[in-house]
Amino acid sequence: MLDIAAGVVGVLAAGAAYGSAYAAWANARWPARGERLRVPGGVAHLVRRGDAGPSVVCLHGASANGREFDAVVTALDGQARFAIIDRPGHGHSTRPAGAAALDRAAAFVADAMAAARIGKSILVAHSLGSATALRLALDRPDLVAGLVLIAPAACPYPGPNAWHATLAARPFIGPVFARLAVPLAGPLMARSAIANTFAPAAPPDGYARAAGVGLLFRPKTFRANAQDVVATKAEFERQYFRYDEIAAPTIVITADADRVVSPRIHAHALTRALVNAELVVTPGAGHMPHQIRPEAVAAAILRIAQAEAGESVREPLRSGR
Repeated sequence: MLDIAAGVVGVLAAGAAYGSAYAAWANARWPARGERLRVPGGVAHLVRRGDAGPSVVCLHGASANGREFDAVVTALDGQARFAIIDRPGHGHSTRPAGAAALDRAAAFVADAMAAARIGKSILVAHSLGSATALRLALDRPDLVAGLVLIAPAACPYPGPNAWHATLAARPFIGPVFARLAVPLAGPLMARSAIANTFAPAAPPDGYARAAGVGLLFRPKTFRANAQDVVATKAEFERQYFRYDEIAAPTIVITADADRVVSPRIHAHALTRALVNAELVVTPGAGHMPHQIRPEAVAAAILRIAQAEAGESVREPLRSGR
């Protein structure tokens, strides 16, 4: 029995050491590219791009970081002032306690904007980042000039979360799983996961490297991501019925088919729930319109900037609801 116990302890110690080594390697491979701003409960990593045009704040989705928006920045070619924020526990932002709750996540963004001296801005958000952007619009409308929500995840949905997210989010076993299994198995499974996320389109060449996908498999990041995903069941239910309080002009961008987030359950329902929103469908873009059709996102940002005068952006949908 002592030999078995010693073996288990040895395996756990080796796994913990490998998890720490992987995290150090990933941090060196994809280092912080911007400012580390002191905010209540931690540090927010923020990257600025551009020095002219409307102020735009970008929030990435699950399993990602701020590098996701490089294609959109390039598409706008200096026509906007971007502040790209790593959500709490992702990229190079630290994780304050309770950050899986959308009100806390939104407060983190508001605190980062204040620390960076960024005022009222257009929020551009992908997937789960859209729920945080919507919560910021509810809690701090003074900071939100408009919203561009890309393949949003923000509405109540049926069914369970992925098994690996549920496992990693649990106490006790979650940290062990994240340290022992994720740094080993995650990189091996990344290619198929990326293909599924982009389907039916093909990922851009070099996407995983350029987007810093490997940062996800750091144990603490993977666990933070899992906690965010698992919390959406309750969090979306709490705020969905308040979406009609949001007056900011909004453009919702979705694909006709998405294997990760259902356009019917999320993008279409969200557009109906908001009072000043338009739905734009980008065929064949999967869950990644900002990567496959960055020019569509750039055009939406410029339209929202023009709508700040108060005109509605709602118009007939480009596909059935």
